[in-house]
Amino acid sequence: MISYHEALDVIRGLAVGRELAGEAVALEEGIGRISACDISSAECIPPFDNSAMDGFAVTASRTRSASVAAPARFRVVGCVAAGDPIFRHDGTPDAAIEIMTGAAMPEGALDAVVKVEDVEILRDSRGKVSEILLRRPLKSRENVRGRGEDFRPGQRALAAGTTIMPEHVMALASLGVARIEVRRQPLVAVVSTGRELVHHAEATLAPGMIRNSTAPYLMTALSRYGARAKYYGAIPDDPGHFIDIMAGILRDAPDVILTTGAVSMGKHDFIGAALEKLGATIRFHKVAIRPGKPLLVADWEKPFPAGPKKKSPVVFGIPGNPVSTAVGLRFFVEPYLRAVAGLPPEKPMRAKITADSTKPEGLRCFFKARMLVSDQGAGVTVLSGQPSFMVSPMLAANAWAVLPEAENQARSGTVVDVYPLHPASSGALHD
Repeated sequence: MISYHEALDVIRGLAVGRELAGEAVALEEGIGRISACDISSAECIPPFDNSAMDGFAVTASRTRSASVAAPARFRVVGCVAAGDPIFRHDGTPDAAIEIMTGAAMPEGALDAVVKVEDVEILRDSRGKVSEILLRRPLKSRENVRGRGEDFRPGQRALAAGTTIMPEHVMALASLGVARIEVRRQPLVAVVSTGRELVHHAEATLAPGMIRNSTAPYLMTALSRYGARAKYYGAIPDDPGHFIDIMAGILRDAPDVILTTGAVSMGKHDFIGAALEKLGATIRFHKVAIRPGKPLLVADWEKPFPAGPKKKSPVVFGIPGNPVSTAVGLRFFVEPYLRAVAGLPPEKPMRAKITADSTKPEGLRCFFKARMLVSDQGAGVTVLSGQPSFMVSPMLAANAWAVLPEAENQARSGTVVDVYPLHPASSGALHD
C-alpha cells in the first residue's frame, strides 16, 4: 500500500509522453476546451477613438471658464452616428458635433464629449439643433473611449492552459479570431463490473440486485472534466468476459480506461490479474486513503496495441461503491487528465473544521463536506453519512474535506485542505 502523494507521483509520471496534442476548432466550439497556445491581439481595440455617450463632441480647452453664469456656447455643425465615416469639419474652435454612443470621434481638436442631458440645446426656426450651451468645464478625452484602450497590439487575450469560457469567446471575437487551437479531448473508456448491477432505469429490483448509479455519474462527470467518455457496458464478474471486451476497447485506442468494481481482495475481484494476463504492468494496487483504498493503476510499458506513435492507455481500476468511484475520479483520474492537458496541479482551498471529526489513523480521508465562508473566514463541516455506499450526503455537499493521515481525529479549528465537489470551472481542468 502506498501513500496518496506517492500515487500522485506515479500518475503524473505516467502522463509524461502522453500529453494531448492540439487541434483547431471554430471559436464557438471552443467552450469548455483547454487552449493549447497563447493568443494575442494583432490590433488596437477599439480600433478608433469613439464616444462613450450620446451627446456633443467639443474642444475641451474651450470649456475651461464655462459656468452657470457664463456658459460656453458652441455651434452644432453636424451629426455622426455609430457606423458613420469619421466626420470632417472646418476646424472652427466653437464648433460642436452631435454624436451618438460608439460613433467615431471627429477629426481635429474635438477631444471631449458632453452628455446630451448636460447641455442646453438651442434650435433654429425650423426646430433643428443649432447651438448648445455648456455650463461646466470638460476634461480632455472626457466620455471618450480611446483607440486601443481595451486591447493593444501584442497584448495577451488568452493564455495556454485556460479553460475557454463565454467571456473568452467574447474577447477573441472582438479581435477577429475565428479558429482557436485547443487540446484534444481525451477519450475515456468506462466499464462497469458486477453481476448485481442492473440499468439505472430499471423500475423494479429483483432480490440481490442494485441499480448502476456509477456509470451515469461517470459519463456525465467526465464531460464536465473535459473528456469524451464511451461506455462499454456492465459485465459480470468474469475475467474472460473482461479480457474479451478489452480487445474492443484497445482497438478504439482510448487515452484512459476506467473500470469500476472488482479491484478489492474478494473471490470475484479479477481486474488486476486480468490486466496482467493482457500484458499490463500494475503500477500500484491499494492506496492509504478512505474511501477507495483498493484503487489500481496500470499501463502497458510498450505501445500495445496502439502502435509506435501512440502510447498505451492508462487504466484506473476504481472500487465500485458510489462514493469510492467519485473519489477515484476526483482525486486520481482528474489529476491525470490535468497533467496530459499540460495543466499544473490543482491548488486546494484551506478552511477550519467546524467540529471534531473522527477518522482511521494512517489513512488520508476524502470526506463529503460543506464549506461556508463568513466574516470569520472559511469553515468546513464534515457531513454525517461518510460510508462509501451513501450517496444522499453528496446532495448536501459542496466540497471534499481532506483529512491527513496522522492521528485518528481532526479536531475543531484544524485547518485542512478543501476541494470543490467538482473542479471549480464547469467543463474545466483549471484553477
